[in-house]
Formats: sequence, structure tokens, C-alpha cells
Amino acid sequence: MSCELYKSEIYAWRAGSDAATFQPLFDHMAICPECARLFGQVAASDERLQRAFRAIPESPDLEDRIFAGLAHQRAQKAARKPIWKPWILVPVLASLLIVFLWGIEHQLQQARLNQEVTAFLSTPPALQIDSTDRHRLLEWSSAKLAGPPTLPSVLNKVEFRGAAAVTLVNHRAVLLKMKDEQRASLLIVDARLTQQNGFQTMREKSGSASLWSDGRRTYILLFDGNEQQMHAYMAKMGINT
Repeated sequence: MSCELYKSEIYAWRAGSDAATFQPLFDHMAICPECARLFGQVAASDERLQRAFRAIPESPDLEDRIFAGLAHQRAQKAARKPIWKPWILVPVLASLLIVFLWGIEHQLQQARLNQEVTAFLSTPPALQIDSTDRHRLLEWSSAKLAGPPTLPSVLNKVEFRGAAAVTLVNHRAVLLKMKDEQRASLLIVDARLTQQNGFQTMREKSGSASLWSDGRRTYILLFDGNEQQMHAYMAKMGINT
């Protein structure tokens, strides 16, 4: 029996009660200082009430009514005490598990993203449409991505010479080869793969990459060269933030 249930016994006990009935309570108080201290407080309170009864004119049922009301009040007080239960931890543990799994999933996605970007840098896909007509290429790309044939304003100066439909981290994507720089190409992914604001450099052994998002799509500039050369090209084309 827990201390909370023994406390209910303490509130029910009164001087003159059958000691045998409350023997489990007395045995518990012998090893529980907290319950023994509470029992002493309750007993002292009852004793003060009894002395007050003896100081006023006798009333046959006044004492019983007051003690009955006091017992009811104490029972309600005991019922309001919070009782810790193991199941209280279930929602807390579930929340922690969700956060942990989200972190693992994010790390796995980032690792897969880096791996697939490296593959595009080392082995670019064959072009499926060969054209320098920017409007035509964006119209073709929008059909593959099921979205508007527009690009962020930071890419207004960029011209293309062909495109290919690909996938990146299980999302639809289009790779556009740059017209003015043979080493550069642009991946447009129909998903948001980064929560960061602005450009995020991805350092790859086979080249360089810079990733950013407009909140709906993700854009990755691939560059077959070192990071310094990539940033010089981005500055030239007005792609820097």
C-alpha cells in the first residue's frame, strides 16, 4: 500500500478507534517518518478540538457533526493530491522519441543529398532537351516539376543550353546546364531540402556546390571546380546573397 493510501487511513483514524483495524497503519508509520509526522499533526489537531468541545455546553451530536465534516474535508484534500503514475512519462518519452527520429532522418537525408550531389558532379546526366531558348527550357522544366516556369530573381542573368529530368533524394528535379559556363549547372528540386536562410556551401571532393531554397523549391548550383572558382562565378552572375 502506498503512502497516499495510508494518509487516507490517518485522516479516518480518531482517538478511541479500534486499534486492531488500524494496525497496518501503525506498522507503516514505524518505518515511514513522513506518515508518522502527519499522524501526529492530525492527532494533535483532533485533541485541540476535543478540548474546545469540553469548554462549551454539552451537545450530544455537535462533536460527531464537526468530526464528520472534518473527515470529509480531509478526504477531499487527500484526493486532490497528485499521485505519480508511470504512464505520465509516456507522452514525454513519445515527444523525445519523435525529436530523436526527426534528427536521425534529417542526418540521413543530408548524407544522401551529399552523396547524390557528388554523383551529379562526377557523372552529369545526358541532356534530354538541347536548346538555348530559356523560355522553352523553363516551360519544359515546369512540366517535369508540376510548377510555374519561373526562377528566383537571383538567377535572372543565367542562360541555359539544355536540361534533363532527374531525381534527388526521392524528389523530382531538373538539371539545367549553364550556357555561359561549361563547368556549371543548376539542379531545381521540387522540395525544400534545407531550413537555412541564404546560401549553404556543400564541399564535395569532385567539385563544389551551393544550396538554397525559396521556401518551396530547392536550388543547387553545381560547379566542376573549387569553391573559390564557384563563388567567383556566382558573383559574376549576381547569384550571391
